[in-house]
Amino acid sequence: IDVASAEASFARALELTPANHTDRAGLLERWAQAAQQQGRLPEARAALEEALALHRGRGSAVAAARTLTALSSSLRSAGDPHSRDLIAEAVELLEAEAPGPELVSAYGQLAGARAVDAAYGESIAAAERALQLAARLGVAEPARALGYRGYARAALGDPQGLADMRRALALAVEQGMGRDAGWLHNNLAFATWQHEGPAAALELCGDGIAFCERRGIAGPGLDIAGTRLTFLAECGRSEQALVDSQPVAERAETGGDAPALVEARAVQLTLRYQRGEGAEATAAEQLGAIARQTGEPQLMAFAFAAAAQLMLTAGHNERAKGLLEELDEIIGTRSDPYYAAVLAPLVRCALGIGDPALASRLIAGLEPRTPLQQHALAACGAAVAEAAGDHASAAIAYADAATRWRDFGDVPELAYALLGQGRCLVALSAPGADRSLSEAHELFAAMGYAPALNETETLLQRATAPTS
Repeated sequence: IDVASAEASFARALELTPANHTDRAGLLERWAQAAQQQGRLPEARAALEEALALHRGRGSAVAAARTLTALSSSLRSAGDPHSRDLIAEAVELLEAEAPGPELVSAYGQLAGARAVDAAYGESIAAAERALQLAARLGVAEPARALGYRGYARAALGDPQGLADMRRALALAVEQGMGRDAGWLHNNLAFATWQHEGPAAALELCGDGIAFCERRGIAGPGLDIAGTRLTFLAECGRSEQALVDSQPVAERAETGGDAPALVEARAVQLTLRYQRGEGAEATAAEQLGAIARQTGEPQLMAFAFAAAAQLMLTAGHNERAKGLLEELDEIIGTRSDPYYAAVLAPLVRCALGIGDPALASRLIAGLEPRTPLQQHALAACGAAVAEAAGDHASAAIAYADAATRWRDFGDVPELAYALLGQGRCLVALSAPGADRSLSEAHELFAAMGYAPALNETETLLQRATAPTS
């Protein structure tokens, strides 16, 4: 209810507790939980590591595993891939003991770790173990496990997963689990985006940020603010996304929150590229390095797409191609929603380099499970057909993609589909090019996408030029 007051109380209790006191380890865990919710990740990690050493020194396997579970969550927020090892160790320790609520929690954390890696089947299996064990033990239904089961189901194309997530959110609030409720707000927005589009997700982000701000839950609140930037950009509100991205990036960098930092910087670089404002190549390289260190498919997809586009516009074609080729080889990337979200820009980038084979490889293996993935594949099919010189088929495919993106609410991709359709109709000297190009022109102008706007204006002049 009040994280700041809780942190202050636990901090005072720690001041009064000697280093060798039997209660110190437990107090360190509780304080770390409050500090992590405030976004103080390095301090929370240090406290959990101290608690872990105390538990291990006393030979308490269950308490050590409980701390490992919490430490895994803290490292995940910092983008540290070692978090995977910690949760695996926690589960192994607890499965060797009599089952209890600590194992339920560890299974829930494992479900989250597997979901982040886009291993959705494994995530569902871990969540089911948590739910079944909780029922057998007669303890409260674990909101985290239920939420991640729903998230994984939604990512696999089952919209009923959203119902799981909404119920999990209600459970977390009812059980007083503020931090879990914050994450569930973020994940529900993310899953809703894949099925219902960015406008619905943006509204959920607003609810989540308000929830976190009322309770002083800074960690999840910051990640929701980062996710919100993507939805703002997809709704065509590029100016607001750029303005809001800077404070998010600064807070994330200060607090060591890698996911929020990568998202904010990726949105910045992408929008600067789209608006023709430019950015230094070193910024793209730094973003790619941060994402690469996390080992998370979603962060690498988002960061590499932004960096490759910037490299291309700066004339560094080989460096852009290297990023695309690296992304193509990352296991698990194609199953992640961010990959579908950036696939059309990735394909445009590969075609801009003059490598249609790479564009086809980037498309291959993406399953059309969610509406987001289906729309992305439709748009990319149109781009590949156009690059192959089949302007008639491409014009039809672009028209289909435009209808899809319009219904979904992705304004930039709608504009690019309309531009592609108009470009193909101009190449065919077919009627109707001016209508699609005029709408694309209006959208690009509103978003400030200068390079695309210039191309659209040139094509409009050709489409409306009098014939002799």
